[in-house]
Amino acid sequence: MGWSNFELLQLPLELKRRVASFLDSRDAISMARTCKTMNLALPLTRLEPVRPLFATYRRSGDVATGDNWFRAFRLPVLNRRVHSMRIEFFWRDQGWGNRKTECRIVGYPLPVTDTPSRYQNGSQFGGGRVVAASPGFASHDEERLRLTFNPLENEYYHLWYKVGGGGGHVMFLRQGSLQTVIFDDEFRNLARNYRVLFAEGVLCREVEGEIRQRNSYASLFFPRMLISVSRALRRQLQGDTSQEANLRLELEAFLAEYSIPLNVGSLVALEEIIQADIEERLFQRNQVLPANDDDGNHGFLVPLVDDIMEED
Repeated sequence: MGWSNFELLQLPLELKRRVASFLDSRDAISMARTCKTMNLALPLTRLEPVRPLFATYRRSGDVATGDNWFRAFRLPVLNRRVHSMRIEFFWRDQGWGNRKTECRIVGYPLPVTDTPSRYQNGSQFGGGRVVAASPGFASHDEERLRLTFNPLENEYYHLWYKVGGGGGHVMFLRQGSLQTVIFDDEFRNLARNYRVLFAEGVLCREVEGEIRQRNSYASLFFPRMLISVSRALRRQLQGDTSQEANLRLELEAFLAEYSIPLNVGSLVALEEIIQADIEERLFQRNQVLPANDDDGNHGFLVPLVDDIMEED
């Protein structure tokens, strides 16, 4: 006898989320919308805006190595309350002849002990775990490809591709983006604060013009916060007992300016977002990038490749 809806509702919160982790984002969100009890247990939310990955990405397959799998770039993962992630882009091959182009998403364990090889002769992917694969070969005509997976907190992920050997094979990708669905709280604090921080330029955004400065904050968010903290502390040190010297009031005014609520749930979400962003920046900074990449990449672990084209 199958379980009734009532029996499903009696499951502990951890088991409800465990069940949802086996569903894709659309089915999990549908499950959360079945009733108020399930919605409170599974406050699934899409992080917006969608994160850009690349504008265009083109690779050619030569006779000798075209049938090998090549590592393209790492996918930035918000390892906080993540249910699922979906990379989406338009893709096609050279437009004639045999179809051979494929894509995979492969997970590797954290902490990083050894960067997987740039290419693989075969399909072992450096010992990684394939979590998503294209349903077939790229078409001669452009189509949309969506690859969805459920990330683990102890893994990081790379996009891999195989263009095809024999000569003349080419892979064209464009408008790559990454969508993340999270387990938020009932007030959707994480999604709201993420939207504010992303709009203010606080979070690491992979666009071509920012790759060179990806380890520094480009917005005024943190400088203004430091001024608020410094002003309040200075006044306290000078013996000022007025409200202007109250550090909490200074920070409340600062957060209110960015429409960030001052409550425990909102601050927890804010801390998680910033911590994940710090980890992303440190991950990028600690990579040893090749000085002369023979296929024109900006470095294999840089999450965004914007307008990367091969030399003809």
